[in-house]
Amino acid sequence: MHIAKPLWPTGHRVRLLTACTTALLAIGVTAASPAAADDSVSYSFESPSQKLPFMAINGTGRVLVGPAPGGKGGHAARVNIPNDGRSFKSELVIKGLDAGRHRFSFANYLPGDWQPRDFDTIVTQWFSTQDDTSRIKPVMALSVHGGDWRLKVHWMSSGEIQEKIIPLGSARPGHWNRWTFDITWSSPSTPGSITVTRDGVNVGSHQGANNYHRGQPPHFRIGAYRPGWRPEKGPRHRTGSSEAVLYIDDIAITSTAAGSAPAPRPTATGGAASPSRAPAASPGPTATGSPSASPSTKAGTPSSSRAPAAVAPAPPAATFRATASGESSLPSTGSTGMVSVGIASAVALAGGVFFLLQRRNATRSARGAHRR
Repeated sequence: MHIAKPLWPTGHRVRLLTACTTALLAIGVTAASPAAADDSVSYSFESPSQKLPFMAINGTGRVLVGPAPGGKGGHAARVNIPNDGRSFKSELVIKGLDAGRHRFSFANYLPGDWQPRDFDTIVTQWFSTQDDTSRIKPVMALSVHGGDWRLKVHWMSSGEIQEKIIPLGSARPGHWNRWTFDITWSSPSTPGSITVTRDGVNVGSHQGANNYHRGQPPHFRIGAYRPGWRPEKGPRHRTGSSEAVLYIDDIAITSTAAGSAPAPRPTATGGAASPSRAPAASPGPTATGSPSASPSTKAGTPSSSRAPAAVAPAPPAATFRATASGESSLPSTGSTGMVSVGIASAVALAGGVFFLLQRRNATRSARGAHRR
């Protein structure tokens, strides 16, 4: 009796199917890998299931999600630092960025009752973790000081930290500010660049060194940080100050190609049509001490700041909800979707291969039986 043989031996068929499945899964994951490997991420705070980045909180401050104030609509993150003698920082931390070129965009909002103070409230900073444990200043920090926005840039020269202060115009409590920072980090042999826009208008720039060229690449922190409120500095800056409350939204970090310059934007010229005053000339760099020295805050004189005539009240803190904190290296929703689609497609194709093998084997068997 002639017995029809399978097209391939059973063990060979299983090995072939396994190889096909593995290859197809690899193809699916590889198709999604550019989005996952690209250190780009975004947070809109609209989805209750979206995990926030890692939270860096010193004291009893909070980062909560709730209705966005100022007539913006949707949701935003509410950040606060209580004036309790020990709280001084409430930030979201996004790490895992390389030392290349990125565009950082985000929106922030100072409530209409924001109190101008003669010290820095840092709302965004780029911080480079160093190889040692010495306290060191962030390589870049956006802060509101008095009634004005300003950017501090730090770098190392001859063992000393150099500092440049770039004024970015008047703070406008009760107004959503939309910021974009196009940053190319410098290297020991290549100068870097910084271009800052606010509400679509170019308000500041810097060319040259912009980090310490050691340790890890700078990572991104956004929220609220008052260095003068650190407990070891005493109560000097806390007297008469209420808690710091502000809102953040629409965070997007995009890795950009080295040769793709950002689109040119109009330069602020002052006047009613401008979102802020024209930036004054930036002072030259000044040495601020050795890396091991504790950073000091030089008190300045707050400039006048006037809120818009009509300011929408901020929603009460009770309406905000806590959101789970996750690692900042998680891929964005888009890359996760690509991975899911790639895996689903691979499984479907593997199933199709298995079905065709089984059908061909059955046909071969039927032909053998017919010949008998």
